[in-house]
Amino acid sequence: MFNNLNHRLKIYIKKSYIFFDFRFIIISMGSFDSLKKILGLETFTKYTREYFDRSNIRSSLYVSSVVIILELWMIISTLVLQYIGNLNRTKSWFITHIGSYTLLLISAVILFIYSLLHYKKIVKNHKIWLAIRFVFSIIAIGFGIYISYTDYLKGEQFITLMTMTIFVFCFTVWRPIYTILFLTSSYGLFFILCNNSNPATYATKVNLTIVLITITLSAINAYLQKLNQAKKEESLEQAHEILLKLSISDEVTGIANMNYFRGQALEKMNSKETVIENMIYLFLDIENFKILNQKYGFWEGNAFLKKIADKLNLLFSVSLIAHFSNDNFVVLTENKNIKAKILELCKYISDFQYDIKLGLKVGAYKPENNEVLPLVACDHARYACNSIKKNYNITYCEYDSNMALNFQKKHYIINNFDQAISNEYIKVFYQPLVNAQTGKVCGLEALSRWDDPTFGFLPPSNFIETLEEYHQIHRLDMFVVDRVCRDIKEAETNGRKVLPISLNFSRLDFDYLNLAEEVGSCLKKYGVDKDAIHIEITESTLSEDDEKLKEELKSFRSQGYALWLDDFGSGYSGLNVLKEYDFDLIKIDMKFLSNFSENTKARQIIKNIIKLAKDLGMQTLTEGVETQEAYDFLRENGCEKLQGYLFGKPMSKEEFKSKLDDGTYKI
Repeated sequence: MFNNLNHRLKIYIKKSYIFFDFRFIIISMGSFDSLKKILGLETFTKYTREYFDRSNIRSSLYVSSVVIILELWMIISTLVLQYIGNLNRTKSWFITHIGSYTLLLISAVILFIYSLLHYKKIVKNHKIWLAIRFVFSIIAIGFGIYISYTDYLKGEQFITLMTMTIFVFCFTVWRPIYTILFLTSSYGLFFILCNNSNPATYATKVNLTIVLITITLSAINAYLQKLNQAKKEESLEQAHEILLKLSISDEVTGIANMNYFRGQALEKMNSKETVIENMIYLFLDIENFKILNQKYGFWEGNAFLKKIADKLNLLFSVSLIAHFSNDNFVVLTENKNIKAKILELCKYISDFQYDIKLGLKVGAYKPENNEVLPLVACDHARYACNSIKKNYNITYCEYDSNMALNFQKKHYIINNFDQAISNEYIKVFYQPLVNAQTGKVCGLEALSRWDDPTFGFLPPSNFIETLEEYHQIHRLDMFVVDRVCRDIKEAETNGRKVLPISLNFSRLDFDYLNLAEEVGSCLKKYGVDKDAIHIEITESTLSEDDEKLKEELKSFRSQGYALWLDDFGSGYSGLNVLKEYDFDLIKIDMKFLSNFSENTKARQIIKNIIKLAKDLGMQTLTEGVETQEAYDFLRENGCEKLQGYLFGKPMSKEEFKSKLDDGTYKI
């Protein structure tokens, strides 16, 4: 039992030794790192090294200035006392002291001049400055040893050596290892000289040691304070650089953002070196990028944009380039080889190995003078780009006078939209919907019309597209909802029969509004029943992945609104839309009635759409009915509702009332 206990004890002691040895190694390593830091043996970053240099240059200016003043005063006072006063020093003493003062003065003057030139960045040779500082330090310490030695022999204190070492090691900062070596060497040499000439007393030894330790600790403390301050400022500088980069660069692509681009473009266009006639703004749009994002994800989409930005940097290396938004870039460059560069970029984009056909559209604008603001110039180039989006064979387009007129009209629409609403230049018109079997009016569609005092009658396609482009369409659509509710309430008040009215909504309405809530509030405001309106959604606005839109439509449905699908067959996703969404009625696009008399295929397609709708429990309404032949065909094939110029164009509320009153329309 004792043997077993003894064996266990040995193992325990052995493990304990290993444990304590391990702890000792860790503590030693930690102590070694701390020692390296205290001695200044750690590697400096570039910023820290430059911070110490700047600090020491400033300190060298102060120290050398003080030394110059002191030495001038010492030289002058020594000369005056020697020749006018009663100093009566020996010739040898006089020559050595004046020589020492002069040597230190000259070294201080040289250090001052070179430090000043370095500070002003007139000279930049750092090694020469370090050499001058080192030589000055040696001369200053040598001067301190010599003067203090002569004072010691007279029984005086070693004030000069203290002063010089404070100047050299406390005002300017050295790595502590150099400070320790220099100070111990200097004070050691001074002690040996003094002790050999006149053995030092115990008090002298203690005083000298205390001074050495005090100055050494002060110098190390000054170094550590400077080091900590340098690291603190470096952290702030790095944070500032990050913030600055974020403020001027685009997070996704790394190139300039639009804020920076506008500022730099303005500066460039106002530069005397810039020839305005040679400059051109480009607006680039990557086609089908949205599909790439949906299929491959945002990470891949962002990586693609980064590659495009890098390619633009290569093609337009001395130009201003920025990420405008999403898949759009802008460039301000000289008008040289533009089309060749665009062709190269097109090829670069087409070479990507995606199973999506990516393309490029580029709009260009040549500024007439430097008064054209970069923001306006980019808008012009963007307008030119948008004008060719639907033209497959055109990649590049320059802004011209016709575009300028259209662009002016667009800006007029945006700038005068509020005034048009308040002055009722924008009105709600109504187009009748008729029952195919009876020919009687069974509903109305609300449509906005703008009759402007400046431009006259603005086509809906003009101002609706503009309001969508500038994300203001939701304001127009809610204005229409408000006017329709007011008109319904007015009809009820006047004892007229109320017809259900269909309301059109843009895809953007669902992004900017809680649409079901907004419509419900308007109905409640006027006391209008939900049955009095139909919600129309255009087929092209629908997408399988649009969860917000799906939720809004579900909300409409759950609250009892009738949902209509507008322009069915105008896009590429018609059947898929019928699968994903629940509608009460589909409006067959008017394009199917184009050249109706001769197009037998259209007849067969319409027949099948009507049958499909019935099988799915939905009604049908066909738009664009203009001939009796089309009317008869649709009625015979079971289409429930019709709309078109055969029954009436969009008209004002007053005109529709008049037609009801004179019997033109029957309800």
